[in-house]
Amino acid sequence: MSRTIQLDSIRAQKGGKRFVVLALLALIAIAAVAVWFAFFKSADAQPQYVTAPIERRDLRVTVQATGNLEPLRTVTVGIEVSGTLREVLVDFNDPVKAGQALARLDTTKLESSLNSSRAQLKVARANLLSNEAAANEAKLQLNRLRQVFASTDGAYPSQKEMDAAKAAFDRANASLSASKAQLEQAEAEVLTGEENLRKAVAVSPIDGIVLTRNVDVGQTVAASMQTPTLFTIAEDLKKMQVIVAVDEADVGEVKDGQNVTFRVNAYPDREFNGKVSQVRLGSQITSGVVTYNAVVLVDNPEGLLRPGMTAQASIVTKQATNALVVPNAAFRFTPPVTRNANMFSARPPTARPPGERFQGDRIFLLENDAPKMARVKRGDTDGAFTVVEGEGVSENSRVITSVRQAAQ
Repeated sequence: MSRTIQLDSIRAQKGGKRFVVLALLALIAIAAVAVWFAFFKSADAQPQYVTAPIERRDLRVTVQATGNLEPLRTVTVGIEVSGTLREVLVDFNDPVKAGQALARLDTTKLESSLNSSRAQLKVARANLLSNEAAANEAKLQLNRLRQVFASTDGAYPSQKEMDAAKAAFDRANASLSASKAQLEQAEAEVLTGEENLRKAVAVSPIDGIVLTRNVDVGQTVAASMQTPTLFTIAEDLKKMQVIVAVDEADVGEVKDGQNVTFRVNAYPDREFNGKVSQVRLGSQITSGVVTYNAVVLVDNPEGLLRPGMTAQASIVTKQATNALVVPNAAFRFTPPVTRNANMFSARPPTARPPGERFQGDRIFLLENDAPKMARVKRGDTDGAFTVVEGEGVSENSRVITSVRQAAQ
């Protein structure tokens, strides 16, 4: 009886183990079916391609640079004599003409000094006349003594008298020479006084507009070691220039005559135009960055642009007209592997056969809902689009730029 119970217990244990094994096998089978289903469903799902049209349009390659607007020519106007300003005749933004008076000094002292110089000139002229007469008299006296000396065979006058007459003649000539020098000095003093009086008026050397005025009526102007600046005059602001700093990596592309577009903060929605007139050889180093100045000439007929404004410029270094262009993302796209391709190969179905030499770049066009490779030659790029040439590439064709997997 006990033996029968033991056999039944052993059979029960074996049955339990068989049940566990069967359950595990069932779970493994279910998982395999799920994996198989998920794999082939994913393989069967068609990718969704993101495309863009191949366009025919103009493309510009630009170099970015920043600079400031300046007048074509600025002139500082000063005054070379000291004094107190009696009149200031212009203000900021006033238009001026060449030769126009801008300010005048109080000329009382200058006029007094000039009158004194003129008086000294008269004295010098009078002294010259007096000394000329004395020199003529000494000359006549010496000539008479020489005649008498010759007629008396040296008996009369004495040699001492002859020497005295000669000395008097020499002194008279020396005084005459001194008088002539004093006259020239007096004339120079008068000219200096007249020039100082003329310089007491600051005048504009050019036609232009007053940018800065540094003085007011009653201010003392001291012209010592250097001429003090009273005004800054800018030539016609209808034409201006932008001095832009070009990075050393880009300066090789910038040439005279290239077109430039730029914007200023005062008019963010408006684009202005200019042209490169000069690329300067001298460099500037700021915080380790090397740049070169380029001069851009700008027309300013409306007077909107002002000196000192900051300009964000785009220098057009290359330009393609009516060219086929594709987005740059098209060159980064590679078709995904699908069930229609060898699932154990990484090569997309449209890739080149083994051993075939590939020339140029490739892009993929969408034809019949599938990618088709096209070989192209890249041209200029503006960073977002690139000019392309190649067989089978035409306007309005759809080029693939990316792919997104269909929802599961």
